[in-house]
Order: sequence, then structure tokens, then C-alpha cells
Amino acid sequence: MTIQVKVLDSPKLREPVLICGLPGSGYVAKIAVDFLVSELKASPLATIYSYSFPPQVLIRSDGSAELTKHEMAYVLGQSQDLILYTGDAQPVNPEAEYELSNKVLDLAEGFGVRRVFTLAAYITGQFVKTPRVFGTATNHEFLKMLIQSGANVMSEGTITGMNGLIIGLAALRGMVGACLLGETSGYVMDPKASHAVLSILKKVLGLEVNLAPLEERARQGEVLRSILESMRKSTPEPQPEKDLGYIS
Repeated sequence: MTIQVKVLDSPKLREPVLICGLPGSGYVAKIAVDFLVSELKASPLATIYSYSFPPQVLIRSDGSAELTKHEMAYVLGQSQDLILYTGDAQPVNPEAEYELSNKVLDLAEGFGVRRVFTLAAYITGQFVKTPRVFGTATNHEFLKMLIQSGANVMSEGTITGMNGLIIGLAALRGMVGACLLGETSGYVMDPKASHAVLSILKKVLGLEVNLAPLEERARQGEVLRSILESMRKSTPEPQPEKDLGYIS
């Protein structure tokens, strides 16, 4: 068996929404979902192991070694219950991405999920003071909701990896999917873009979550961003004619 799922709890959830954020450029999605898990004190729901993850163990801050994995957690008491999904790394090949995405959606459907949000990075290769958030959805009404909450329409490009794939596969199951992408250079971990994405998601879902700690983390990252921007300006590279809307 290439995928092993350990279900840790079986809560009764009320019209839960699935929010996914896996590692990608700038770690925009993972930073955002990790923050929600911590700030909302999410409860463990399931752990997923797969042969398709990079062959490695990760060393945690306490010095322990742990096999690469994905995790799902749940939150009760919001405007609707939430299932939060993130992990240490994405699968190493396309077939495994499809297989794992479908497995995650199987689990989500089992808990009654009908709406799926993924978070991702909109890579521009430029540092910006105020990141924009772009949105796309598998349903026009869903897309209107994103726009009304402040997202810009993503009108071209692709979203590669599971952060894009999950919403496409969700639509095949009759579920509604949407992706919010935070504008990022793609050069460094970008909590500022994560904050921008969560600011929109908070409006869309009516989340009760304090984003101030993430905003402070973003401010602390400005020093590194400034240094890297100065280095980039001193060694200019050819810039693309237009923004590339994708996550890699």
C-alpha cells in the first residue's frame, strides 16, 4: 500500500469546509494553514504517510526525527466547522499527486465536506510591499464571493501541484473548489503573502481568527526581504513581460 492513513478521531462536523495548504513557492500556503492550526487550536484528525513523499526523515525543533507526513485537523465553533490539511512535502511525481489528492477528498467527503479551499502562491519574481491576492474557482458564484471579499481574478496561468489539483478533482465529485493565491517573489519564505491570503479567506468564511501574530512575523521578515531586494537590484536579471500565475 503506497498510502497509509491513520484516522485519529471521528467528530461529528457541521457542514465542514476543507482548507488545504501544502508546501510550495514562498511556503505561502503552508505558513497560512500552519498558522490556522496553531491559532485556532485545531484537533488532530488524521495522519497520512506515503511512499511518494521524499525519502527522508525531518528533524524537529526538539531534536527528534520523524518520517515525512501529511496531517488533517479539525476546528469546531466557527461559522462552519473546518478541516485543515497540510504536510511536510508534496509527492515527488504527478501520479502520486493525483492518488493522494483523491485520498484526501475521500476523507473529506466522509466528514461531509462540500466546499474546498486551497491556498497557493502567485509568483511574480518581484518583492512588493502589499501583496495582492488572486482567486479562481470551479463555480462562478464561488468566484464572485472571492471577488467581493477583495480577491483579484486570476485570468490566466496554471496552478501546479496539489494546491491546484485538489480543487479540480473536487469539481469532478460535485464539490465546489476555490483557490486563493498570495503574490510573492518566490525567492524566500513569505509570511506577508500568507497574511494577505488569510485576510481574504477570513472575510469569505467569516472566520474568527486573530491575524496579528502572523502580521508581526511578516514584519520581522521585512529585514531579510530588504537585503535580498538590494542584492537583486545590484545584479539585475531579465524580467518576464508579464506575471506568471502558478505555483511550483
